[in-house]
Amino acid sequence: MGRRVKSMARLKEKDYTYFKTVRGMCRKCRTIVPARIFFRDEQVWQESLCPTCTSEPALIAANKDWYLANTLKAMPDQSPLVGAKPPKLGCPYDCGPCTWHATACQLPVISITNACNQRCPICFTYNRPDRHFYKPIDEMQRTVDWLIEASGPLDLVNITGGEPTLHPQLTDILRACIRPQIGRVTMNSNGITLAKDYHLCEQLAELGICVILSFNTFDSQVSQLLNGMDLVEVKLKAIENLTRAGVRITLLNVMVHDVNENAIAGILDLMRQNNNILSLTIQTMTYSGQGGSTFARTRHVPVDKAAMVVSEQSGGILKLDDFVTKPSAHPLCYLICYMLKSSDELIPLTRFAPREKIQQLLQDSYLVRPGQREFFTDAINELYARGETKYLSLFREIIDKLYPMGKTLSEFERQRIGESFVRTVYIHAHMDEDTFDCSRAMFCPDQVPTEPGRLVSACTYNLFYRMQDERFYVKPEQSYVAK
Repeated sequence: MGRRVKSMARLKEKDYTYFKTVRGMCRKCRTIVPARIFFRDEQVWQESLCPTCTSEPALIAANKDWYLANTLKAMPDQSPLVGAKPPKLGCPYDCGPCTWHATACQLPVISITNACNQRCPICFTYNRPDRHFYKPIDEMQRTVDWLIEASGPLDLVNITGGEPTLHPQLTDILRACIRPQIGRVTMNSNGITLAKDYHLCEQLAELGICVILSFNTFDSQVSQLLNGMDLVEVKLKAIENLTRAGVRITLLNVMVHDVNENAIAGILDLMRQNNNILSLTIQTMTYSGQGGSTFARTRHVPVDKAAMVVSEQSGGILKLDDFVTKPSAHPLCYLICYMLKSSDELIPLTRFAPREKIQQLLQDSYLVRPGQREFFTDAINELYARGETKYLSLFREIIDKLYPMGKTLSEFERQRIGESFVRTVYIHAHMDEDTFDCSRAMFCPDQVPTEPGRLVSACTYNLFYRMQDERFYVKPEQSYVAK
């Protein structure tokens, strides 16, 4: 008789398919740990594998096929960057950047104050309430100087806080950013001051500042939940004042699962009706920081899911394929949709050009740089070939404005002119403790100048560095109510 072979015990069935492991973060002990990426129910999840703490998986992509199609593509590696230092402890502990960082700074984000007239439950940053900080003008000037030195010409510089309008020398701070090497200056605001102070809106228009106005909902109860107070009428009044003064506007929406997704249809309507509203930025809810870490956690909204929500809310105008990934950022961090505006109609740019050609206009910049005349002439030729004449006059007008006879415009001038024809939806997923991934952080083009010569990628800064800065953070047991 042959020898009896002992059968092996059958492994327990899993309800998921393992894909890979990344360097993630433990929410509880805040250390860098391995994190498992896996597929379940045709969705993509990330779960930290801390040896001492338990964790819950977080959704990082709603569609497995979309995830694979976009994350398996090669990405441009620009490392080592100017001024980069060799790593000692490894990402994210040497950020500034280190020689591992693969994307140059395209969007510097500068906090000019920790003062804020709100305590939003969804705020993902830290702003200490007991001691106010206002960035001095000379420090701002030095910061902008070395930003230009390190990064060269920049499409834009973003001013944030706290609430920037509370800075007592706001207009001087903004003037320090206006340089020939900077295409535009943007400023975040919750709108409370702007709704009351029309003169400030006029000053912002005179300086050419673009205001990024937070706008999460048209519903008073939802506003109370997200902002801690009903600010719907305040936001609408701020839009009215900014529009009357002639200020360019971006509406910034924090999308929370099953809470305020239905606001997008109304915001798209505002974009159609108001020529001063040039773009919509959707930041998906991030459960980190002073407020967000205590906000009741629902399912994360990844970028592809947010794009699906926008498409559903657009009334059939948009679809997921109208959104392109940003070449200089990780696909899970940014999606962008460009639309031509004709009267009150919005038409996705993908109707006229392949996605790859649109991405080429973004190759080394934050904003589209329309320096390639061939892009528009090719679109015209394609329309002729298809026998579609409806939008030919619009493209002809765009070409005449961007490439006038006998005059050469700079890229920044073309961007400014192009704004009158284009509307944009940006979808940006910041990382929190559940979704942090070092490979995403290494490709971050949004960077925070923490001191002269040092630039920290935005999510790394929010999760690891801002709470080390006494201007913005104080330990809870040390805090007190400001008088």
